[in-house]
Amino acid sequence: MKIIKKVFFALFLLMSLSYLYIVVSPKIFKNFYPFGIKTAIVLTGSMEPTLNIDDFVILRELKGRVNVNDIVSYKRPGEKNEVLHRVVRVDKNIVITKGDANNKEDDPIDVMQITGVYVRKVKYLGKIITFFTKPLGVSFTVTLFLIILLFPTSKK
Repeated sequence: MKIIKKVFFALFLLMSLSYLYIVVSPKIFKNFYPFGIKTAIVLTGSMEPTLNIDDFVILRELKGRVNVNDIVSYKRPGEKNEVLHRVVRVDKNIVITKGDANNKEDDPIDVMQITGVYVRKVKYLGKIITFFTKPLGVSFTVTLFLIILLFPTSKK
């Protein structure tokens, strides 16, 4: 029983550190890339079939120039969420993007608005992360932690 308790505690610790890195750090450090990467969760179907709703995506900082067919994230002035779309044209510092599932191109953006370049995805991990950021998921995690801490271990 003691081993199970240690395993659950290690999992809880890993989940807590992952939560801090994935959910909390982007809110605190807007354009900071710990370990050279940042993460996001796909919220819309505008990039289907390449990226689906609830996919967890890993982005790297833009270093150098942006290329046609790169998938980039950018922030529009006055909007809360970032956009993750494919680059269809580049003209000096002006970039035109478009969602793979969209019929029309997005408004032009300046290359300085790009906040990340797509590296890879983990299907549906965003759904799990989103669950643990909602009140039910937080309650579940805290309850599990308390059970682990308070569950008596046998002394044989």
